[in-house]
Amino acid sequence: MDLRADTELRPTPAPKRGGGLLRRKAHPVRSTASHRHSRRVAMLRVVLPASALVLLVVLVIWPSLKPMEKGFQLGFADLAPTSVENLSMVNAHFHGVDKRNNPFAVTADRGTEEDPKNGVVVLDNPKADFVTQSGAGVYIEAKLGTYYQQEQWLDLEGDVNLYHDQGYEMHTQRARVNLKNSSAEGHDPVTGKGPQGRLDGQGFRLSDEGRKIVVTGQSGMTLKGAGKKK
Repeated sequence: MDLRADTELRPTPAPKRGGGLLRRKAHPVRSTASHRHSRRVAMLRVVLPASALVLLVVLVIWPSLKPMEKGFQLGFADLAPTSVENLSMVNAHFHGVDKRNNPFAVTADRGTEEDPKNGVVVLDNPKADFVTQSGAGVYIEAKLGTYYQQEQWLDLEGDVNLYHDQGYEMHTQRARVNLKNSSAEGHDPVTGKGPQGRLDGQGFRLSDEGRKIVVTGQSGMTLKGAGKKK
């Protein structure tokens, strides 16, 4: 007896074609996600500009809503010209020329105008450099001074020290410098030294167009290598 198991293979039917194209159904999950993304983008386009506008308004009105307790305000005082009595300047500088067009300079740590009308300036730690009529250079300094700009006078007091480029050095308490004539003199006791030795006297002045310094009054000189000469 011949037992035979016949297996019948049947081909899977091909999908039906319509118009030559296969029709696919839209995926419902993908469509929903795309819709949500579009809604989110549209909402952000509205929310972000509105938030920026609110923040700007808060920044503008915040100072008026919360006053500063420890702050301070700056203001400008309404000062009339007549209310400023003295004009003061730090590192004061004055420059000019004498009657022969030789330059001079007056400097000070501070200059305070005594009266704006007369041009008188009070100086702290004044210093002056000028050239005499002979061409010699002179440097003089003091603790206090008064500079008369119109007359070109400089009155000095307090530890007055004068240095001449010919080797002279003088020390006194008061002196007047005439910057217009490039000269200087003093009538208080003076001590100093020169090329020949030590000088002492009751005053001094520049002589011979500024070439020399003369000790005036009761004076004496101690020559180098000699005794005191009167």
